[in-house]
Amino acid sequence: MSAAEADLPRPDFLIAALGRSGSTMISNWLTRPPGEIVLIEPFLFAAANPAMLHRQFDHLGLAASAEEWATTDADWQARLRRLFAPRLAGRRWAVKEVLGEEHRKVLAAFGPLPVVITVRDIDAIAASFLEKHRLQNNRHRFDEQWVADYCRRETGLIMALHAKLIAEGTPALVVRYEDFVASPAQREALARFVGWPGEGDVTRHMDHLGRAFEAERHGGGVGAGAPDLAARGLESEELELVAEITAACAAYRAAFGYA
Repeated sequence: MSAAEADLPRPDFLIAALGRSGSTMISNWLTRPPGEIVLIEPFLFAAANPAMLHRQFDHLGLAASAEEWATTDADWQARLRRLFAPRLAGRRWAVKEVLGEEHRKVLAAFGPLPVVITVRDIDAIAASFLEKHRLQNNRHRFDEQWVADYCRRETGLIMALHAKLIAEGTPALVVRYEDFVASPAQREALARFVGWPGEGDVTRHMDHLGRAFEAERHGGGVGAGAPDLAARGLESEELELVAEITAACAAYRAAFGYA
């Protein structure tokens, strides 16, 4: 049963993102509670509620009780109806995910939605993943092979999604990280596309996500403070991996204007 058939709340749009493409910053920039809320990787179709969703609900004034979080629902529609629908009533909301499979599920469940696709040059994405996982002490979970596999798989999926949306005539806007941080006009274009005012707090949730260092780099706002490749403190083997990933993702780079 689709969301429409189940009479469930429908998001205004989907942010179909590549990880490390600035999608959390963009989601926060668009979020202005109580009226406009982008849920960051809520995994709407999962049986369990990720810890990040708990934190977001708390920060956005949507807090749920321990009993509500512990309740197991029969399916994703029941979970959405019980936990999400009462809190999203009367608000405009959207979803950001960084996995192609989740993008597919959102569009399959809710029907055609405007889609914001966030991208970034692949060398910066790969290097940023490696740096982030080191700073968060997460290398045991997300090693170099994970980074390589993610970049190769997800760039292919985001290109396929973009082509599909164009073929279907579905409204879609590509937002390049480099343009978003550098150009107020690009940010205004995003706000017009989604019909939201933007200018929200880009540091929201960042300390609780173990990413306070990112907010510090940008001075607490939107800025071009991300370091270049040489300044990320990567080892020589990691730099070689970044180069390999960049070469392997040549089609992606060409598709989004990076080559």
